[in-house]
Amino acid sequence: MLRIHLLTRGFATPNGRAFLFPLVVHRQALADAGLEIRIIADPKDARTKDCDLLFVESRVFSPRWSAEGDARVLTDIAELADHAPLVWFDISDSTGWLQSQVLPLVRLYCKSQLLADRSEYTRPHYGNRIWADYYHRTEGITDDDPAEARIVVDPALLDRFRVSWNSGLADYTLHGPLRMAMRQRLPVNALLRYPTKFTPPDRHRPVGFTCRMGTGYARASVAHQRRRIADLLADRMATDKLNRRAFLDEMRNAHLVVSPFGFGEITLKDFEALLCGAALLKPDMSHLETWPDLFRNGETMLAHRWDLSDFLDCLNAAEDGAFDLPAIAQAGQEAYRVALSGSSAGTNFANRVRQIAEDALAGPEQAGHST
Repeated sequence: MLRIHLLTRGFATPNGRAFLFPLVVHRQALADAGLEIRIIADPKDARTKDCDLLFVESRVFSPRWSAEGDARVLTDIAELADHAPLVWFDISDSTGWLQSQVLPLVRLYCKSQLLADRSEYTRPHYGNRIWADYYHRTEGITDDDPAEARIVVDPALLDRFRVSWNSGLADYTLHGPLRMAMRQRLPVNALLRYPTKFTPPDRHRPVGFTCRMGTGYARASVAHQRRRIADLLADRMATDKLNRRAFLDEMRNAHLVVSPFGFGEITLKDFEALLCGAALLKPDMSHLETWPDLFRNGETMLAHRWDLSDFLDCLNAAEDGAFDLPAIAQAGQEAYRVALSGSSAGTNFANRVRQIAEDALAGPEQAGHST
């Protein structure tokens, strides 16, 4: 049995909940795969280093970077890595915004979604997001407080990247987010369960499409795509946010859900739409890799260009029946159902974690020593 200790802030944030959810729900499948995973909340806990492999969730150190500076935090991370091979799990939303300073210290750097072209990480992107960089370059969008570029200086470190699992492996039913949040204060695993009820895509759907979203991001480069889409839809539908029950009801009645990028390319609305049996329309996702892969253009979703030049054409074509929306919605929902609760869901997840663990143990021996 491979002893893995996981250092985490727990179920304190939506990203943390989505990261931990499958590790808790599939604990038996993980054990069957020879993985004993113990969750630890305190980096100073003596048990942290007594393991074969140490997983570290990135939010554990997030409050310290600006307060204490990189040097002190990296010293503490290096000290952990000197005692056990360390795998870093970056649970931030986008393909960008790396904590690249930890790369020399870890065996692997895992992320929910990664740029398919890893060499892009050696080049700066405005706002540390590839699509924010696109709008900066093509439309001159700038932020009041531009982010400092985060890049991989040594291309040899790109081999340490791995795709972990995205936020879809959680519970986004009506009360799911509440149950997941409760798990932080009430450590009862029965609160966590995968959805088993999905709204059939072929039900009567009187609404052509819906697009509910917030646009109030502090960074213009992040908000730009949503604001432009809101403008394009201004004379066709309201895009302001609804309460959760009304939001889900509207998606259950819609053929198509428009889901732009938010803080990251993948948003929770993607998974909520799949549960509700609607087809997804998103900006082109071909630049990234993620798992489970629910974003296959023309098969499990529809995609439009980042410049939005074909956005209204896609909507009009969908409303005119040019796309088989029920078939696309069915394919997307079935792929999601298989990932969540299919007969091999636990085994598939455990195998993914096992592969990460094996790659880490076979990884570069210099990880864990300051460079």
